[in-house]
Amino acid sequence: MESSGEELYKEIAARLQSWCSTRCRRFPWREKADPYTILLAEFLLQRTKAETVAKFFVQMLSRYKDIRELASARKEELDELFSRLGLSYRAERLLETATMIVERYGGEIPCDMNRLLKLRGVGVYMASAILNFGCNIPTPVIDKNVMRVMNRLFNVTGESVGREMILKLYKYGDSKVLAYALIDLGATVCTEPPRCDECPLDSICAKHPLRKKEWRMLRKELQRGKVTLYEQPVK
Repeated sequence: MESSGEELYKEIAARLQSWCSTRCRRFPWREKADPYTILLAEFLLQRTKAETVAKFFVQMLSRYKDIRELASARKEELDELFSRLGLSYRAERLLETATMIVERYGGEIPCDMNRLLKLRGVGVYMASAILNFGCNIPTPVIDKNVMRVMNRLFNVTGESVGREMILKLYKYGDSKVLAYALIDLGATVCTEPPRCDECPLDSICAKHPLRKKEWRMLRKELQRGKVTLYEQPVK
């Protein structure tokens, strides 16, 4: 790479924001985000393509406008709704999480990593998304798509290091825009094989080979009300 240090991060952030202005995907949960919107969307997005979730998300949000309405839903009703997406086990998990938020936090979704991770079904990725997109607290959001970008760009294989680097990028732009840019770049361009001719970072990317067997993503362990984070190999 010709650039180095802070200049490189500044250049990457500028290119990502410019690319995102025309190329980032548009989804209803990205239009007007708040903690509830993001929590609901992320539960629906687990192992399901965003394009499939989009219409279903609008129906869910119109039926359950806030976390209290969701916590009051009948399990059978949620089971029926979620069966349309598959992986219906998410209905029970979402209902339990909504109930916990109402009982523990008075219906206010906490904008705090530790408290979010104490909720059933909320892992590091979802908690990070809620904080960054819903709470306006700049927080790195890393999934496998983002890890692929970070691997090729910086030779990163561990999520903890990747999060530190993304925080540096946030210094030079909007954390929401940059996070969505990294997610969408990995999902649509920095794929396997990569489409480098379409990538805004092509001329400054080191193009390190993927080291997927060495990837380590953060997971939570919850014991006796205490959250511990650790990195584990990606399955």
